[in-house]
Amino acid sequence: MRFLSILAAMAGMVLLAACNAPVTKTPLFNAADEAGAPRLRPGVWQLGQEEGCQLDPSKPFNEWPECAGAGVVSPGQIVGHDAKKPKDELETTPFIFAAGDPRIIQVKFKTEGAVSMDAGDQHSSTPTNEIWLYGYAAGRPTKTDAQGQVTAVTYWLVLCGPPPPRNRNGADTAFGTLHPFAGMKMKPGDAACEPQSPAALRAAARASERYREHPMEAHWLRDGNR
Repeated sequence: MRFLSILAAMAGMVLLAACNAPVTKTPLFNAADEAGAPRLRPGVWQLGQEEGCQLDPSKPFNEWPECAGAGVVSPGQIVGHDAKKPKDELETTPFIFAAGDPRIIQVKFKTEGAVSMDAGDQHSSTPTNEIWLYGYAAGRPTKTDAQGQVTAVTYWLVLCGPPPPRNRNGADTAFGTLHPFAGMKMKPGDAACEPQSPAALRAAARASERYREHPMEAHWLRDGNR
């Protein structure tokens, strides 16, 4: 499991292949939206691990196998490593953990392929290697340290609406939801939606929790950057 795949899941998208996920061209949240809420404890965090993954978390995170993911959290960003790249080649991802209930995870990411987004009254397709987008997940702190810093989080994807029906093989029968949540703008045939406001995004985050298929957890491991 690549670092960016895990981080993308935290952001409410699976890069651009994620169906039924909110994506915006401009951020809905900024650093000011974190005010008043406990911050994530800086240091190395484990972001996820596939079932059966053989992992020694005491090793530097840039030596972890592809089936697990980690990142170094600091204010406003997560620094991670793609297991398929050289150990010293790290990737920095802007990150917001907005206050509220639930808290909103916003990640800025560069896409691959092409994404359809509104451009005025026209529907345009822009090569995603030329633009940055924002993806979203929701989370709730589950543990804190003696200083009140968050050391563990449970999180889930923010959806555009209830998942589409599945066929006999368990595959989705549509790219995105057939019934978008209020304030989640979606065009027929699109996989992603555009939240019309931060409030609409947060309401969708609350509604999405019931559709989470399995728990996703992230937790602090240690101080430092390795």
